[in-house]
Amino acid sequence: MLLPVVIRPVLIALAAIVLTACASSPVSSVWTSPNQSLKGYERLVVFGITNSPKVRRAYEDQFVAQLQARNVQVRAGYELVADRNLGRLARVTEGYAQIKADAVIITHLVTDEQPAIKPEARLETVPNHYRHLIGYYSKVHEDVCAPDYYRDLKSLRLEANVYDAKREQLVWSGRSQPLDPHSEKTTIGQVVEEIVEQMQRDGVLKQ
Repeated sequence: MLLPVVIRPVLIALAAIVLTACASSPVSSVWTSPNQSLKGYERLVVFGITNSPKVRRAYEDQFVAQLQARNVQVRAGYELVADRNLGRLARVTEGYAQIKADAVIITHLVTDEQPAIKPEARLETVPNHYRHLIGYYSKVHEDVCAPDYYRDLKSLRLEANVYDAKREQLVWSGRSQPLDPHSEKTTIGQVVEEIVEQMQRDGVLKQ
């Protein structure tokens, strides 16, 4: 199936960002749940949200490689849910239930509304729709896969959110510094590595 003309250039540019993006200091801001202690998850699944299969695999493969390097059991979401079913919430929940995952990572690039404003390193709150996996996933998939979501390609950050699979509650959220699609100094793999290291420091992963 051919992509609409207005969407195809955006996906090409997005793929370039994912493969060669650069950030000055990969982790920009972090939120952890104040209401529950992190137990150190050991069986995870990661879903990259995008309507480009190439970009989705780049997200998921990079997180899988970094987590496996830390002896964490993890599966890429594309092994469980086909690209055509990524927007079907029931297939996603069936996917992580099938492998008895204890945590779910949802990751994608976010656009900055105010890129010039530096966020706090530790956030005290997150938007309400982030708190529950079901509501968050539905909204984010709808937003990210809209044709005009990535219209401003100059101000993007990689975001990763970790949900407790049993409670379906957000336990950790992190964003990178702005990514520069015109630099080849740092690949997206290095940005993911820093995010995973921050997860580990915060006790998200089993030590």
